[in-house]
Amino acid sequence: MTAGALRRSGLRAYLDVLSVPGAAAFCATGALARLPQGMIGLGSVLMLSGLGRSYALAGLVAGAVAMAQSLGGPQTGRLADRFGQTRVLLPLLAVHVAALATLVVAAEADRSAWLLVAVAVVAGASMPQIGAFARARWTALLEEDEDGLRTALAVESLIDEAAFIVGPVVVTLLATAVAPAAGLLVAIAVVVLGCLVFVAQRRTEPRPHAAPRAVEGGASVARTSAVRYGGLLVVIGVFLGIGAVFGLIEVSVVALARDHGDPGAAGPMLGLWATGSLLAGIAYGAVGWTGPPRRRFVATVAAFALGTVLIAAATHSLTVMTVALLVAGLANAPTLITGNTLVPTVVPSGVVTEAYTWLSVTLFAGVAVGSTLAGVLVDASGPSAGLLAGTGAAAGAVLATVLGYRRLARPATVAV
Repeated sequence: MTAGALRRSGLRAYLDVLSVPGAAAFCATGALARLPQGMIGLGSVLMLSGLGRSYALAGLVAGAVAMAQSLGGPQTGRLADRFGQTRVLLPLLAVHVAALATLVVAAEADRSAWLLVAVAVVAGASMPQIGAFARARWTALLEEDEDGLRTALAVESLIDEAAFIVGPVVVTLLATAVAPAAGLLVAIAVVVLGCLVFVAQRRTEPRPHAAPRAVEGGASVARTSAVRYGGLLVVIGVFLGIGAVFGLIEVSVVALARDHGDPGAAGPMLGLWATGSLLAGIAYGAVGWTGPPRRRFVATVAAFALGTVLIAAATHSLTVMTVALLVAGLANAPTLITGNTLVPTVVPSGVVTEAYTWLSVTLFAGVAVGSTLAGVLVDASGPSAGLLAGTGAAAGAVLATVLGYRRLARPATVAV
C-alpha cells in the first residue's frame, strides 16, 4: 500500500504526511498508547517507595521492567511481521495489563520481592511496542516516498520524546498527590484505551510477511531475524553508543550542577538539551533532503560526536555548559531520525517492525549502561570523567558508522 510521493518541504511536509488516509488516526492513538512507556518504570519506583518498600527493591523492579522489554521487544516485533499487528497486540496487551495489575496488587499486599521482580519481568517483556508498530505502518504507507517517510519518522521521534517528558510528570503527580499506585493504575487504563483504538485502525495495518529469504551459495535460505542483516547491526551498534552517551551525560550533568553548588540547575539544563533536539527534529523532518540517507547518517553521527566534545569542554561554568548542551542537542533527533530512516533500506519489508523495535530497545539499553558507568566514574573521578566517557562512546559510534558504511545499503534479499 502506498500514498504516492510527497515532495513538499517546510511545515507543510508534516501536513502532507498526516493527510495520508488513516495516518493521523493511528499516529494520534499510537501517541496515546506510548505514553505509559514513560510512566511504568518511574511509577513502579514511586509506588514501592510510597508503600514503604526499599529503594533498592524499587530500582530492581524498574530495572527488571526495562531489561525484560529490551529482551522481549524484538520478539514482539518479529511476531508482528509474521502474523500481523492485531493478532499479536491483543493477546500481548492482555498479558501486559494482567502483569501490571498483579504488580499493583502484590505491592499493596506487601508480597515478597521475588514475586514483584518476576511480575515486573512479565510486564516488561509484554510491553506493546507501539512506536515500532507505528513506524512499520508509515513504512508501508510511504514505501515509494523517501521524503515523506523521513518526515513521518520525525513525527514518531517527536512523539517518543514527548512521551518521556509528559509521562514522568503525570505519574509523579498521581503517585504523590493521589496514591502510591495511582500512577500505574492510570498507565494501565491509558495503555488499554490507546492500544485498542490503535488496532481498530485496520486500514493502515501492514500485511503479514512470511519469513524473508536470502540467496546464499546458490540456495534460498530463510532468515528469520532482522539482526541477520549487517546493515541493521551497524545501526544497532551506533544506537547503543548514542544511548550510552545519553546516560553518561545525564548523570554527569546532575553531578556537575551539584559540584557547582546549584543542584537545581540540572533539570533546566537537561531540559534545554532536549529542547535543542526537539527543535532540530522538527526542522529536519521538514527539509526535502537530497542524497542517500546513509551519507546523512555519517554526517549526523559526526555532528553528534562533536557535540559531546563541546559538552566535555564546558565543565568550568554551568552557563557555558547550558549553552553547550543546547547546541549539542541539535544533533540528537536528526541522528535518531536518520537511523530509523535507514531501516527500510537495510532490511527487507518482512522484518521492518522487528528492526524498528531493535533500535528502540537498543537505545534504552545504551542509556542503562551509560547511566551505570557514569555513576562509577563520577564517584571515582568526578563529573568530567563521565563527560569524557561520553565523548569516547560517541567516537565509537562514529567509528562504527564509518566501518559499516558499505553495509548501509539495500540488502540483496527478497522477502517472500
